[in-house]
Amino acid sequence: MAVSTLFAKFSPVKQRDVVSLVVSAEKVVIAYQDNIGKTQLDAQTVTQSDPWTAAIKLISLHGISKADVHLVLGHGLYQSLLIDDPGLSDEDKRAALPFQLKDFISDSPSDIVADGFSSPVANRFQAFVCHKLPLVQFSKALEKSQCRLTNVSLEDVALRQWTQLDKTEMVLSRDSHGVLQLAAFHLGKLCFQRQIRGVMLEGQMMPPMVVDDLALEVQRSLDYLRSQLKSAQVTGLVVSVHGIDDTELAFQLSSRLSVAVRPQQLFDTGAHHQHIAMAALSHDYSPDVNLFSDDLSPKAPLLTFEKMLLVWGATSLLIVLVAAYQQFSLAQAEKFFSLADSERQSAQSLSDELNEQMALHLPSVSLTNEVNEKKAAIEAKRRALAAVKQHDVALQQGHADTFRALASLSRRDISVSSISVNQQSLDLSGLAATPASVPAWLQTFNSQPPLADRVFEQMALSRDEKNRLNFNLVSKRESGESAK
Repeated sequence: MAVSTLFAKFSPVKQRDVVSLVVSAEKVVIAYQDNIGKTQLDAQTVTQSDPWTAAIKLISLHGISKADVHLVLGHGLYQSLLIDDPGLSDEDKRAALPFQLKDFISDSPSDIVADGFSSPVANRFQAFVCHKLPLVQFSKALEKSQCRLTNVSLEDVALRQWTQLDKTEMVLSRDSHGVLQLAAFHLGKLCFQRQIRGVMLEGQMMPPMVVDDLALEVQRSLDYLRSQLKSAQVTGLVVSVHGIDDTELAFQLSSRLSVAVRPQQLFDTGAHHQHIAMAALSHDYSPDVNLFSDDLSPKAPLLTFEKMLLVWGATSLLIVLVAAYQQFSLAQAEKFFSLADSERQSAQSLSDELNEQMALHLPSVSLTNEVNEKKAAIEAKRRALAAVKQHDVALQQGHADTFRALASLSRRDISVSSISVNQQSLDLSGLAATPASVPAWLQTFNSQPPLADRVFEQMALSRDEKNRLNFNLVSKRESGESAK
């Protein structure tokens, strides 16, 4: 049982049912739709117990669970006050309004909840007050059935469902105490209410004098509203008096009043509170007044037995899964390790066998020397081939780049008369203007790549019979060439 309740609490719910409750000091009425979409109604008279206990019993009796509850308070469970407009914003109204009403009520502001709206009559504010504790206790009791209290409206405000929300109309009704009440709604918002005393409608009898008195009282209220409502006027009266033929009473009043009179047409049968319960049953029911807020909902404890049981179960399952996975991984690792160790032992045996065979086949000294000689011969032939290849490249290339480099370095103080060039040497001779001209000319060889690597080891200067300065440059030879 505890496990099923636990999973029921945490199971996702896509669409919650809606249940409406009308709670008054004398009677509790419940309305909801069954599985086939038919509206079910039931009522219980409040005798020795308080109405909240009777409401919980009625919900339990019908097996209501996982539902949103629309609560409507009847007369006697709340107060209606018309005060000067305090100018509160919607954010501050719920917290500050109880302190604005402390001079009009005997209860402490911390013990009540209040809500209201600006009335179009004489710049006034219509306020409603009820005790906080019964709502908190009732909301907590609903939690046991997994129900949720979504809004708390009032009998006077719910009567707007009888009117056309885009007009200004009045509603004539009779509450559970048998008192006739007149309420006016401007664009669906309550702007006037009063009790009509001294007019007694008994049974189905409607004496003309009683109807005249009732019409007179209604006309007085109409005249008052005409003087207060500047932008709109009352256009109709809706008759919804329990125990009276509404159609006949509407007909009698229509001949005596200056506005159109019609009977309520939402419901064919049922008592006054049953009509209110059915009107509050819809999912989009959103009255102007809601005396319940989320801060009044009982806060669920962070740690409960069900949550601890769920956490323990999930933790134990997780530990078992982790242990099983680790055991499986360990078994696989041991299997792979055994296979790898077997392969290692096989490879080691093969390596030892090959090493033994290699030890039996050591090469002789003569064969080793013969191999080394062959390698030296091959290396000598490789070098000879490289030299021949280099020689062939040099022959193919020629010395055009050398001559172009010498031509680019021509000077006025140097005149070259003889050039002897090969791959390794370059000999020059000619005439110079001064002895310093030759070294200066040689320094410019560094700017030409074909001449930069040429190194001269001899330089001779002499004068001929015409007193001209001759020079002779001999480049450095390789050791092999010098020997030749």
